[in-house]
Amino acid sequence: MTQMKTATASNLINPNTEDLIRRLADEAGGAPIAQGLFERLSFRLALPLSMFISVVSAFAVVTFVIGPRPELIDMALTWTFQFKVLAMLLLAGGAGLLVRNAAIPGLSTAPVRALLPATLFLLVGLAFDPSGFPLTGARTMSIPNCVLAIVLASLPALLLLLAAIRRGAPTRPVGAGALAGLLAGSLGGLAYTIACINDGAAFVAIWYTLAVAIVAAIGAVIGNRLLSW
Repeated sequence: MTQMKTATASNLINPNTEDLIRRLADEAGGAPIAQGLFERLSFRLALPLSMFISVVSAFAVVTFVIGPRPELIDMALTWTFQFKVLAMLLLAGGAGLLVRNAAIPGLSTAPVRALLPATLFLLVGLAFDPSGFPLTGARTMSIPNCVLAIVLASLPALLLLLAAIRRGAPTRPVGAGALAGLLAGSLGGLAYTIACINDGAAFVAIWYTLAVAIVAAIGAVIGNRLLSW
C-alpha cells in the first residue's frame, strides 16, 4: 500500500504532467512579472533557478545596502551565529518544498511536516537561549532595523519566486503567494545574518520570524493578484 502511494505521488510530476502544467500556465495569461526571465522555462527549471537568483539577490541587497558586520569571520565560528544560519536554512528548506507543491496540482501544501524542524529549532532557541543577549537587541533600533532589513532583502526574491510559480499551475493563489513570501523571507533572513549584530537565539526566534511573517503576508496579497487564473 505504501509503495502504491509513493508511486502515485511520483507520477504527479512525470513529463506528461509537466507538459500539462506548462500549457495551463501559458493559457493563464502573462502577468508582467512572469515575462522575460522565466518565460521559456518549465516550472521544473524555473523554480530552482529563481531560488538560486533569490539567494544571490538577497545577499547582494544586504552586502551593498547594509554591509557585513566587521567581525563576521570571527563570529562565523560561534554557536550564536550558526544558530541564526541554521534556523533560516531549516525554514527555507521547508518553505521551498511547500512552494514546489503549491504550484503542482494534487500535491500537499500542509505546512506541519515541512516546517516542523524549523519551528522546533526556533522554539528551543527561544526557550533555552543561554547567550544572555537582550531580547530587544544590542541597540535601541535593533528590532525595526532587523525587521526592515529582512523585508527589503526579501522583496527581489519574492518577485522572482512568484514569477517562477506562474510557470506552474497554482490552484490557491493566496496560499501560494504566502508560501513564496515565507521562502523569500527566510532567504532574506539568511542573508541578513552576515550583517546582524544581534546574536541572541531568542532575538532571532522572535524578530526574524516576525520579519518572515510580514514577507509571507505581502506574498499572499501580491499572489492573490499575480497567481489568479
